[in-house]
Amino acid sequence: MATMHRCCRLLVLGIFVMSLVNLTYPLDNGASWFDPKSHSLREQEWFYGHEQIDPKLMQMRGIHLQVEARRMASKLRKLSNKEIGVTAMQGIYDSMPSIRKQANEEQKLNQIAKNLAVKFQHYLEVLSANKQRVESLYSFHLKQPISQKLDCCNISDSELRLVAEYHSKISNLMTCDLIPPSIQQHSFNPGRNLTAVFQRHIHDYPSIKWQYFISVDGIQNEFPAHNFQVVHGGCPSALDIRHRDVFLGTAQPQRKHVVIVVDQGNSLSPDQLKTAKGIARYILNSLSETDRVGIIGLANKAVYPRDDQCLSKQLVPLTFEAKFFFSSFVDSLSKQEFPTAHSLGLQRAFEMIMNSLAPLNSSTEDEAMIVYISRGLLSTLTEAKDVMETIAIENGRVRHKVVINTYAVIGAGKTVMFEKSFLQNIADQNFEKYDVDRRYSGPVKKGQMLAINSLEDLSSTAGLFYKSFNRSSIDKPRFTLPYIDITGQDLVMSISQPCFHDNELLGIVGVDLHVGDVVQDVTYYNQEVSEYAFLINNEGYTIMHPSLSRPIHSTRQPMHTDIQHFENSQGFHAVRERILGEESGQARMLVSLDNITYPNGPPARGIPLHATYLWKKVPNTPYIACLKTVDEEAIHSELGNVQVASQKELVYHRLDLIPTEHNCMHLKQLGTLDTSTLFLSASAFADPFEHLSTPETKRMIQGYVAYLNDNTKLIRNPGLKSHVRNDVATVSKINHEWKRQFQSSTLNDYIVRRYISTPSGVFRMFPGGIVDKSYDATKREWYNRAMEFPGHVVLTAPYLDAFGAGYIVTISHTIYEGKPAAMHSSSDRVVAVMGIDFTMKYFYKLLVETMPLCKKGDVRCFVLDNQGYVIAHPRLVEPRGTGPVEQRHITHAEPLVANDILNHDQFVRKRLCNNYNYRTIQRYYYFNTSLSGILTNLVHGEHCSRYQITSIPGTNIFIGIVNQTCDMITAFCPCSVMDRLCLNCHRMEQSECECPCECPLQMNFCTGQLLDVDDRNPSCPRYPEPNKLAQVPTSMTDHLKQCMQSKCSEKKTKEECFGVRDCEWCELNKDGKEPLSSPHCAAQRVCFAGVLGARTPYGDQAKLLPMEDSPIAESSTPVGPVAGGIMGAFLVLALAVYCYRHHVHRSTHHYMTTAPDTQVRMSQLENEPDDLEPREEIGSGHTNIVLATFDHPSVSPYRVNPNYRRPPAGGESDHGYSTMTPQEDSEQASTTCVEPLISGQEKYKPGVSPTGKTHALPPPPQISSRRGRSPTPPQTRIPEQTCIQQQTVLPSTIPESSHVIANVTVHMVDTH
Repeated sequence: MATMHRCCRLLVLGIFVMSLVNLTYPLDNGASWFDPKSHSLREQEWFYGHEQIDPKLMQMRGIHLQVEARRMASKLRKLSNKEIGVTAMQGIYDSMPSIRKQANEEQKLNQIAKNLAVKFQHYLEVLSANKQRVESLYSFHLKQPISQKLDCCNISDSELRLVAEYHSKISNLMTCDLIPPSIQQHSFNPGRNLTAVFQRHIHDYPSIKWQYFISVDGIQNEFPAHNFQVVHGGCPSALDIRHRDVFLGTAQPQRKHVVIVVDQGNSLSPDQLKTAKGIARYILNSLSETDRVGIIGLANKAVYPRDDQCLSKQLVPLTFEAKFFFSSFVDSLSKQEFPTAHSLGLQRAFEMIMNSLAPLNSSTEDEAMIVYISRGLLSTLTEAKDVMETIAIENGRVRHKVVINTYAVIGAGKTVMFEKSFLQNIADQNFEKYDVDRRYSGPVKKGQMLAINSLEDLSSTAGLFYKSFNRSSIDKPRFTLPYIDITGQDLVMSISQPCFHDNELLGIVGVDLHVGDVVQDVTYYNQEVSEYAFLINNEGYTIMHPSLSRPIHSTRQPMHTDIQHFENSQGFHAVRERILGEESGQARMLVSLDNITYPNGPPARGIPLHATYLWKKVPNTPYIACLKTVDEEAIHSELGNVQVASQKELVYHRLDLIPTEHNCMHLKQLGTLDTSTLFLSASAFADPFEHLSTPETKRMIQGYVAYLNDNTKLIRNPGLKSHVRNDVATVSKINHEWKRQFQSSTLNDYIVRRYISTPSGVFRMFPGGIVDKSYDATKREWYNRAMEFPGHVVLTAPYLDAFGAGYIVTISHTIYEGKPAAMHSSSDRVVAVMGIDFTMKYFYKLLVETMPLCKKGDVRCFVLDNQGYVIAHPRLVEPRGTGPVEQRHITHAEPLVANDILNHDQFVRKRLCNNYNYRTIQRYYYFNTSLSGILTNLVHGEHCSRYQITSIPGTNIFIGIVNQTCDMITAFCPCSVMDRLCLNCHRMEQSECECPCECPLQMNFCTGQLLDVDDRNPSCPRYPEPNKLAQVPTSMTDHLKQCMQSKCSEKKTKEECFGVRDCEWCELNKDGKEPLSSPHCAAQRVCFAGVLGARTPYGDQAKLLPMEDSPIAESSTPVGPVAGGIMGAFLVLALAVYCYRHHVHRSTHHYMTTAPDTQVRMSQLENEPDDLEPREEIGSGHTNIVLATFDHPSVSPYRVNPNYRRPPAGGESDHGYSTMTPQEDSEQASTTCVEPLISGQEKYKPGVSPTGKTHALPPPPQISSRRGRSPTPPQTRIPEQTCIQQQTVLPSTIPESSHVIANVTVHMVDTH
C-alpha cells in the first residue's frame, strides 16, 4: 500500500513537471508580434500552448468567461454612451458645420521659424545693448573709477519679494554683486550703472529671467537682485558655481583639452587635500560639454575614475554625466601612505593628451592644458630634474602644445618656498635651470603657478586658469544648451557675449531665458496624433521634443540628447545629416510604429507608415525648427462658424473671481452644480508662456467670456488661438445633456465628475470647478489612453484624485470629426476626448454584479488594463491602514497568473524604452487587446490554482478569474522593495516574471553618447504630467456646503456603503487589525480605507470625536446624584493615591535605563514567529531604508519621476511604468527614524580606491552588481534623522517632490 502511495505521488509530480514544461510554449513562435491574421483567437476557442481545448471543459465553476466579458463590455459601453454622453457629443459634432482645408505644413514650419527668429532677435538686441553699455562705462572708469559695491549676500529677505516666474525672492529695483573676497578696491564694477538698462529690458521683454555682467576680475553683477540663500552652500558659494561655465565658454569658446592631476600623496595634510579637491571640482564646473577632459589621482601610482581603455587613456566629452562622475571620483580621493610620483602623473597626463589631440600634421590648432594640483614636496634631491626631463620629452612629442598650470596647496603658517619654486618651474617649463635639453625647438607656452590655501576665493585664483590658453575671445553671441537654474530650479538657457576695450577682454554680458518661452511654439504646436514639431541645435542636440516634459514641469537637469535617439527609425541618420547640413528642406521615409513618438499616444493605424520631415534653420541662431507628419491627408475638415447657443452655458472656471449664484464645495474643489465650467489650458493661447506667467484677473476673464460669447465677431480677440472659439462653442452644447443625466442618473453616488477636452486646450467639466492654471488635459493618462485606442471604451488604472474623492478610475472615449451622413472608423481624425471619474470600488462592485461567483472565498476575479495594471481586484478593496492601491500590477497581485501568461508572448510582451527626462530605461508590459479567445491553465496548470483571462471587447482591458483551492502557491515575481531599480539590469527574458522597473541609461564616456545596446531602444512617451489642486483662500470656502451630500451615516450595510463617493465601510480599529464591534459607514476622513482614524493621503483625517458621518452614540440615562457622589469620592481617592506614588518614585527616575522601549535583541528577531507583527506606529516598522544626504544635489540620471514615490498633492500616477512590491506586507511598511545605512558619498562613489581598483563599466559601477546605481544622486537632500510617515500626507501648499530611496508607503495623486 505504501509503495502504491509513493507511485501515485510520483505520477502526480510527473504530471506537474510536464505542466511546467508546457508553460514555456508560446502561442506561435514563428509569427510576428500581434499579427491578427496569425494569432487571432476566435470566439469560443480556448488555448493552452499549441493545444485547442474543448469549450465544454473550460467552464470554471459554471462561468463562461467570454460571455461575462461581453456582458461587462455592454455595461461599460452603456456607461460611456449614457453617463459620459459620447453618443450625444458625437451627434453634436456630426451636426456642426465644417469646412475643408488644404494642409500646408511648410507654411506652419515657416511660421514657427519666423517666430523664433523674431524672439531671438529681440534677445540679441538686449545682449548687444548691455554689451555697449558695459564697454561705454569702462571708458568712464578709466577716468573716474566705477567701483561702488552692493553685495548680494548682504541683502535681507525684507528687501525682496516672491515672484512666481523666478521661483524665489528677487528685487527688480536694483542690481547686486557677487564679489570675490580678494578683489582690489577700485576694480571695475558697473552694476549700479546697469540697473536702468536692465530694468528697461525686463519691461520690454518680460520673458527674460536674469541679466548679468561678469568681469575678468571675478565680479558678477546680477539683475534682478537676489541673495542666493537657496544655493547649496549659501550665498558665498554662488560666486564659484553660478555661470562659471558660461563665462569660460564665452571668454574661450574653442574646445579645451584639459587633464586635471590631483596629488593625494602622504605629504598632504587633510586640509591641503580638501583644498586640492575643491580646486579640481571648481575647474570641472567651469568647463562645458564641448570640452574634453581627463582626471588622475596621484600618489605612488596613478588612479582613474575607471581603469579602462577610455577614461585612463584619453580625454572624454565633459557631458553632465561625465562631470558628475568625475566630481564623485574627486570626492572619493583620500590621502595615501606613499610619496607622490610627480613624473609618473605628468607622464600619464601627456599620454592622455596625445591620444586625444588631432594628429600633428592636421590643420587644427588644438592646445591642451595640464592642471597640476599638488603640495610640490619632492622625495629626493634629483626628482626635480627627472620631472623636467619627463616634461621635455612628452611635450616635445606634441610640439609644445601643452600648457601646464600648477596650484600649490599650502597650509597656514608653513614655509613652502622650495615647493613653490619647483611648481613654478614646472609651469614655466624651465628646462634650463635643471640642464635639461629641449626635444622640440619651438617656443614653450608658459603656464601659471598659484599658491592657494583656502577655498574662499577660487574665482580670483583657480578661476583664471583659462588665461594660459592665450586665445583671443570671439566677439559673437554664444548659446548654451538648456540647464537647471540653481536659484529657481527651473529650465533656462543662456546667451552671452564678450566685452572688450582696445581688444582687451573686460568680461562677458549674458541673459538667461526661460526655455518655456523660447520653445513655446514647438511645445504647444498641433496637439493631434499624426503631426508634431521639435527643435534641435546645429550639433543635433534636442532642445524640445514631444517625448520631453513641458519646461514648466522640468525641475531637474535634462539629459542633452541627440535627436537620433528620439527619431530612431532606421534610415533617419541620413535625414539627420541633411537637416544639419541644409538651410531648409524635406525628406520622406518609411517608419515603424514602434519607433514613432506621438504627443498623445500612437495612432490606431497599420504598419508600414510614411513620415515626412520638414526643417528650416532659424536665422542668426544655432537652432533648426523641424516638423514631422505621419501619413497625414492633404485635405482635412475643420469646424465652421459655430454659434454660441446660450451665454448662461459659458461659465469660466475661476469661480473665486466670478462666482455663480450657488457656489459650493465639490469635495475639496471650489465648484458649482449650476452648470459645467470652461477651462482654457496654455495651448489655447497664442502666447502660452505669457498666459502661464501672468495672474488672471476678473477683467481678463470677462474679456475671454465676452469674446467667446460674441456671435457677431466684433469683440477683439483677447489672445486666444483662432480655432478655440469654435471648439468652445461646440463642447458647450454637451452641458444640457450632462445636467439632465445628473438629475436622472442612478449612479450619482459613484460618479465624481464628467469632462471633455479638445486638442486645442479647451476643457469643460461638470460639476463645474476651479482648475490649476498649469493643467493640460492632453497630457493626462485618460486622454493619452483614449487616443491610443480610438473608438474604444478606455479605462485607467486607479489613482488618487487631487480633489478629494479618494481612489478613482477614469473611463474615457474619443470623439471623431463630424460626418453627417457617414459611419465613423478608427482612422477618422479625433477632435475631442470625453471622460468620467468613478470611485475605484464601484468597478469591483460592477464586477461582482456581473459575476456573483466572485464573492466566493476561493475565487478571485480581477480586471486589468493593457499594461497589466489592476483596475478591480479583491485586494484593492480590502480594508487596510496604509499603502497605496494604485499601480498594483498583475505581477504583484497575481504572480501565478503573471508567471504563466509570460510564456504566451503573443498575448503579452515585455518592452523597453529610454526615458531621457530621468535617464532611465523603462521595462514595462504590453498586452494584446485583440485577444478574442480565453487564455487559461485549466488543463496543464497548477493543480490547485487555475485561472482564465480574456479581453473585454471594445475596450483596453481584460477580465480574469482565479480559482484557488489550496494555499501552497510557489509562483513569485521579484520586485525591489526599496526603489524602482530592476533586480538585474543586465538580463531581460520574456518568460521571467518581474515587476515593471527601470535601469540606468548607461553612457559611453568616450563618445559622450549612449552605449550601443541602449541606443536601439525607442524613446518613452512623455510621462503624464503632475497636477495639483488650485489654491483658493479658505475665507471663500469655509462657509460653503458640499455640492453633493454622500450621507454616509445613512448607509446601514456594507453593500449600501460600498463604492459610494467619499464613504468607507469602517470595519477595523485604528491598529488596522482588530475588527470593530459595530462596523458602520463613515466619511473617508473618519475611516480611510476602512480603518477607523487612519491617516488620509490628503492629511485631513478626523480626530476620533463624534463627526457628521460617524454613527451617533445612543443617549444614556443621566447619572443620579448618589451615584455621582460615589464616583466623585472615588476620583478624589484615586488622585491622592497617584500623587503619593508620584512623590515616592520621583527620586528614582534617574536610575532608569536610557534604552528605548523598542530595543530588541537579535535573538528575539530571529526566533519571532512570522505572524506576530507589532502594531505599526509612526517611526516604526520595516527598516529596509536608505536615507542619503548629498554634497552635490543634482538629478539622478535614472531616477524616475519623483511623483512615483513621494508625490506632491495632485502628483502623478504613471500607470505605464510603476513598480510593485513583491509581498503584500510591503504595502503596510513604514520607515523608521534611524541612521542612514549608506551615506550619500558612499552610495554614489564611483568605487575608485587609491590602490587603483576600479569598476569596469560606467554607472552602474560593476557588471557583476545585482542592480544598477545612479552616478547622480537625487536632487532633494534628506536629513539623516528624518522620520518618514506611514503614508504620504498631502499638505495644503504644494511642495517640490522629494526623492526618497526607501521602502515607504505612498499615495499617488492625480486628477483627470
